[in-house]
Parts: sequence; C-alpha cells; structure tokens
Amino acid sequence: MGVAYFIRRFFWSLFVIFAVALVAFVLVRVLPGDPIAAWVGDHPTQEQIDRARSELGYDQPVYIQAVKYFSRLMRGDLGVSLRTRRPVWDEIRRRFAATFELTTFAMLITLLLGAPIGLAAANHPGHWLSRTEKALSLTGVAIPIFWLGMLLQMYFSGSLNWLPLQGQRALPKPDKIYSGLLLLDTLFNGEFDKFADALQHILMPALTLVAATFGIITRTVRNAAAQTLNQDYIRTAHAYGIRRRTVLYVYVLKNILIPLITVSGLVYGYLLGGTFLVERVFDWPGLGQLAVLSILTDDLPAVTGVALVYAVVYTFINYVLDVIYAGVDPRLRKSA
Repeated sequence: MGVAYFIRRFFWSLFVIFAVALVAFVLVRVLPGDPIAAWVGDHPTQEQIDRARSELGYDQPVYIQAVKYFSRLMRGDLGVSLRTRRPVWDEIRRRFAATFELTTFAMLITLLLGAPIGLAAANHPGHWLSRTEKALSLTGVAIPIFWLGMLLQMYFSGSLNWLPLQGQRALPKPDKIYSGLLLLDTLFNGEFDKFADALQHILMPALTLVAATFGIITRTVRNAAAQTLNQDYIRTAHAYGIRRRTVLYVYVLKNILIPLITVSGLVYGYLLGGTFLVERVFDWPGLGQLAVLSILTDDLPAVTGVALVYAVVYTFINYVLDVIYAGVDPRLRKSA
C-alpha cells in the first residue's frame, strides 16, 4: 500500500472533520434555544442581553460568525463555554481522559471475550456454547443501555454491595500522573490500593457498554469463521492431519482479522456515542456528561467542541485501521 494512498486518506479525514464542524455549527444555530440566556443568567436587562450578544458575536451575520469560527478552529481555539465561562478546550481536556479510559477498557473486554466466544461458537454449531452466545448477543443488543446500567446498579451496588454506585469523582489521584488514565497511572506507580479502587469504579459502566456491543463482535466473528471453516483449504488442512486447534487459531483467525478490525472500529465509535447515557447514569466525569450538560443549558461552543472531538477521534481510529489493514492483508498493499 503506497504512501500516496495514506496521503489521500489523510486529506479525506481532514475533509470529514471539516464537514462535521460545519454541520455542528449550522445545527446549533438553527435548533431552538437561546444561548445568550446561559451567559447573562436569570432576569437580565435588555442592555445586558445586547451587550452579551455583541461580546459573543451573535449580533453578526451567520457567514461572518462561520468565518471567525473556522479561523479560531485553525488555531485550536474552541471558544469559551457559556455555562462555566472557561475555555471549551480546557473543559474537554479535563474530561477526555475519563471517557477515553472507559471506552478503551470496555473495548478491550469486548474483544477479549467476544472474539474467542464467537470463534468457539462457529467451531461448535448447535453446542450449548453456541446457543448461549446467541442468547447473550440478542439480549445485549435488545436491552436499552441506560436501563441495563440502572439494573446493574441496583443489583451489584444495592443488593450485593460489591461495587460502588457511581463514578470516579471522589477517587484519590495518583502520586505521579503519566497518562491521565487512573488505571494505568496507579499501576505504574505501584499504588495497588488505588488501582483496585479505580477498577471497582470503572467495572459497572464498562460492563454496561460491553453488554451493548458484545453481540456485534461475537456475531461478526462467528459468521466470518463459519464461512471460512467451509473453505476447501480448511478441509485440506484437516485432511493433512493438522490439529483442529491449529487450524482454528492460525488459518481461520487470520482470515477473519479484516472483518474483525473493521467492526472493531465501528464498535469503538458506537462506544463513544454510548457514553452519553452511561456517563449520565453512573455520574462519570467524561465528555458524554459534558455534552449532556451543555445541551441542557444551550452551551453552543461546548456542544460543538465535543462533537468535533468525537469526530477527530473516530476519524483517527479509522485512519489507524487503514494502516493495520496494510499489515494484515498483503492483497491490500498490492491493490493500492
């Protein structure tokens, strides 16, 4: 896969981010709501409203607002939050680590559980494991994610008292911060008591996200593996006496990596969107909760900033997946 291909993909990614920024800018201005009210507070005078509208630039034509908006974006300036009066980038940077840690942790659990179970279900059709995988997949997709989160809270926290009810706000900070991720930093510092505390707090929201995406991974792996197991070269490998485990975890697994990688990128994007409800239910101090609070208070700069961060992360993930494709499938390198 040549360098020109990755350059084209890079500029296409920039176009996607620009399109998302444009759509977010237009939507927050055509949807009902008055962002000035979030800035001036209750019972403002007309003079205060006019001054705030002038300070924030909402008294100017929309096209001038758009030009200033994109010029600020080019400098990395996402504006000032109308709700907190702080730079939006500071708010996002403060909360991004919590969302990234939650979604990445949930994604790792989904892959570590979903891929082997899907592969085993394809290898043993009609077995109890295959039927259990199907039931769990359909149940996880069918149950609303916020309702599942509340059920887990009532059971594991209310009835069993095994896990804490909500988020990580009260957790003690690591002595040294390397990445901003509590699990990694406490582990690197050897603070195993803090690591165990952080693990207990992240477990329930992560399992909620895992339940919603587990079926997507397992069904993808199962269907791809079932098709591969019926190929002639797999029958030939069995005829040569190669062990079934070797055939399954070498030949079959290698053949399903492309669909697995593709779906994993989509699932990660779904997890980012799913944090809106999960973070609200578990009081998780991440981007999803910031977005909800910003929407409820008509905080347009914060809403736009969160949408852009999600777009950049999702686009970056897909770009990385293209690079991984080149390493996994030699045919893609030749055809690009």
